[in-house]
Amino acid sequence: MKTIVLFTLTIGLILIPECFPTIAAQAQADEVRIGAWNIEWLGFPDKRARPGKDNPQRPEDLAEYIHSTGVDVLALEEIGVDADKSPWTSRELELLQRAFQDKYQERWSYVIFPKTSYPEDTEDFVKRGQHLAIAWKSDKATQIGGVFDIPVGGDETYGIKFFERRANAVKLSFGEGKTDVVFIPVHLKSNRNQDNPADKTFTQRQRAAELKAFVAQLPKLKEHFKDDDIVLLGDTNILGDEDTANVLTEAAFVDLNRDEQGTTAVWGDGSNGYRTAPFDRIFIPQTQIEFAESRFQVHRTSSGTDDEIKLFRRKLSDHYLISSVIKIQSDDD
Repeated sequence: MKTIVLFTLTIGLILIPECFPTIAAQAQADEVRIGAWNIEWLGFPDKRARPGKDNPQRPEDLAEYIHSTGVDVLALEEIGVDADKSPWTSRELELLQRAFQDKYQERWSYVIFPKTSYPEDTEDFVKRGQHLAIAWKSDKATQIGGVFDIPVGGDETYGIKFFERRANAVKLSFGEGKTDVVFIPVHLKSNRNQDNPADKTFTQRQRAAELKAFVAQLPKLKEHFKDDDIVLLGDTNILGDEDTANVLTEAAFVDLNRDEQGTTAVWGDGSNGYRTAPFDRIFIPQTQIEFAESRFQVHRTSSGTDDEIKLFRRKLSDHYLISSVIKIQSDDD
């Protein structure tokens, strides 16, 4: 775990604050806002898609957008890491910590979940890019115990290792004797299908197989943490016309994005072949009262004009941050 408070940065923001409707001030004392965000190839700007290609995301811009959403806990995808350190750290996340402290006087902690291991001669961006992480406000939550590496990897039923971006769980407490939650950030198999281009459902079957492997480990996960408050969230890559989410809903989870809200930043009317997709999702327990009022929110730019979306893509990511709330009460498990 990393918690850092350092010097003040004075670089001015380029993003227009009005682009981000701020809900941070609306948070209730008895709730926390949880979220997930795929920060497109953070640390590897040359791998970003246009118009973000070759534009490094500035920590001040990232902090402004995240702060505007009011999130207290944030699952992160596509994070670049410093793999030569133990435990692994991220230069980009540490700069983001400084930006939060300098501008908003907020202290954040984070944990990185390493991907599967690679041969020594693997390209650097493959080894160090696109890792999972989770971050939280240090005055809102406390990590309980260590990271649990869910034993779901290694199966190559479909020719690709399950959970190459490995599934790990972390338990956070929101106060002594109060609600605690097990969080599992995910980034499931993408829709790129270079190995089997003629098979249009290959990646969908891969995602379903990954989630079935996860569901099979739920008893072990609950026993490890002695907790039923389990939230799985992140970039699932699930398309609007596939039923992969049913794997989790049939295992007593609720898909908060069951209405298939688009979470990717796409401009235009779709005539160019690109439309926003419902990739990013939050799955919550069906029967836990803390989640009874949870609602899904996509934090888009305020007016959604093409120019705003292009600016968002260039400065931040090709995904929007998603969030929901948890009611904090006396712990019931």
